[in-house]
Amino acid sequence: MSRIELRMRPSPSGSGSDEVLLGLAQHAIGSVLVLAAWGLAIMDQDRAASSALLPGLLIFGLSAASQLRFRAVIERAIALIGAWTLIAPWALGFAANDAGTWVHTIFGAATVAAAAASLNHAGTR
Repeated sequence: MSRIELRMRPSPSGSGSDEVLLGLAQHAIGSVLVLAAWGLAIMDQDRAASSALLPGLLIFGLSAASQLRFRAVIERAIALIGAWTLIAPWALGFAANDAGTWVHTIFGAATVAAAAASLNHAGTR
């Protein structure tokens, strides 16, 4: 009988952990937007709260789907939702609300950055 030798290749340094970290970042951003919507609703800033809730839920759900099976179209959708979140204070007319504007600007930009990094990372594999 011949001996079959199995060779295991080590994965490229950190490639799997980078994907996990980017996915966790997107989950966290979605969760924070949902929690921010709750906080903004308590502060009677309904327009900002409703604007944070839907993108937060979408980002959270789509990032979960992307973790199960990476699809570039999902990451692009997350990036578009992040871009919408980023411009929502001005598009929906609540830019004078400091808390709502900062929440949308910070987490919208973070969402776009995480999606772009995920797409860039996928392109280098």
